[in-house]
Amino acid sequence: MDKLMNRSWVMKIIALLLAFMLYLSVNLDDGTSSSNKILNRSSSANTGVETLTDVPVQVSYNEKNRIVRGVPDTVIMTLEGPKNILAQTKLQKDYQAYIDLDNLSLGQHRVKVQYRNISDNLNVVVKPDIVNVTIEERDSKQFSVEASYDKNKVKNGYEAGEATVSPRAVTVTGASSQLDQVAYVKAIIDLDNASKTVTKQATVVALDKNLNKLNVTVQPETVNVTIPVENISKKVPIDVIQEGTPGDGVNITKLEPKTDTVKIIGPSDSLEKIDKIDNIPVDVTGITKSKDIKVNVPVPDGIDSVSPKQITVHVEVDKQGDEKDAEETDASAAETKSFKNLPVSLTGQSSKYTYELLSPTSVDADVKGPKSDLDKLTKNGISLSANVGNLSAGEHTVPIIINSPDSVTSTLSTKQAKVRVTAKKQSGTNDEQTDKETSGSTSDKETKPDTGTGSGSGTNPGTGNSGDSADKPSEETDTPEDNTDTPTDSTETGDDSSNQSDENSTPVDGQTDNTSGN
Repeated sequence: MDKLMNRSWVMKIIALLLAFMLYLSVNLDDGTSSSNKILNRSSSANTGVETLTDVPVQVSYNEKNRIVRGVPDTVIMTLEGPKNILAQTKLQKDYQAYIDLDNLSLGQHRVKVQYRNISDNLNVVVKPDIVNVTIEERDSKQFSVEASYDKNKVKNGYEAGEATVSPRAVTVTGASSQLDQVAYVKAIIDLDNASKTVTKQATVVALDKNLNKLNVTVQPETVNVTIPVENISKKVPIDVIQEGTPGDGVNITKLEPKTDTVKIIGPSDSLEKIDKIDNIPVDVTGITKSKDIKVNVPVPDGIDSVSPKQITVHVEVDKQGDEKDAEETDASAAETKSFKNLPVSLTGQSSKYTYELLSPTSVDADVKGPKSDLDKLTKNGISLSANVGNLSAGEHTVPIIINSPDSVTSTLSTKQAKVRVTAKKQSGTNDEQTDKETSGSTSDKETKPDTGTGSGSGTNPGTGNSGDSADKPSEETDTPEDNTDTPTDSTETGDDSSNQSDENSTPVDGQTDNTSGN
């Protein structure tokens, strides 16, 4: 062996082998490194990252008996891996984020947010990945519902009353700790400038003492709410005063409003403070003769409006000395024009009653004045009315009011009208009372003798003028019948007694003519 090793050619062969081995070793390392570089470069080119936002979180637990709090509605998932798998995952959209609480006990827990339906070739990062949840027993309680609305949102002159809610109670379901926080259960309504009763469906919400909405379930979710909205008003009397100075030699003897009351509209607390509107000024500056003047009604403080806004006041004057004689002389020199069958209308009617003009339905009028004015005057320039604003149920005699130009004076063939007022049926009790009143009036009317249609032969004193008797009822002959009414009739038809007084006070024909002349 030693001899072999001492030979030179053997050593050369060994050296050659070692050199070859060294060469192979270097080349193999370079090849492996290059292969890895190629593979890494290829892997980087086919890998991507995808971020999925608002991924819903599904929770698995016993929903029948338990309530879970603290679970986020959504999470963010970041996926990293081969692009083809990312694209397929995003396109299919069957990935899920979930929390499994089935095997956990009541109380607080830290749980991991898991995912499924995502390829194992993808790296997944979930934010948040750990959440704190509270598991509590599910509980239910009944609460009364209160309607919530702003009474000031109604229209001016109106007032909202107390609301009614149906159903009155609801069932609130949630965790015991949440139910303990419920301070109010409300159905919220917007009145939105309402001027009539409001009926709406409203969503029910449960609130804590700070009026924060609680995350609980309410059944039923909506209720029906009815809120009465009414016009707030009342009638008050009025009073007028003289303002200004009339013409020379003229005295104001009477200021008489043709409307006794007006309706005021406003908040109830303001209405309670007002019982009358007085000192309404009537300007009589320069007035020289009796006439009607229209006057604006002032709106008291705190009141929204007054109805009517304007009233008519009759101003009666008395002239002195030469001016009065001159006026009488002028009046005697004036011409007269007659108008036949002028219709009579009723004013001041209330919605609570129905009205019937019994007699007369038309009236004749003699109009006296300057010829130039009479030539222009037609039927359309004269109107007749009877004010029934203050009448109650029954038959009444009311004065007929004529509206004609100031330059003329008028005399009516009949100065009074007979009107029947009937209350509209409201309820069983009111219907019975109204029937009694109507029956009483009808009975009285039927039993009265017909003495007002005679030909003037003198058989009944005071009824000889057939013309007047045809136009108006014979009040004088009604008196004996009226006075024999039983106490029961008087009690049931309280208005009839006052009406009889009105009818009995009607002047006889001769007196009527004298009044007309005045």
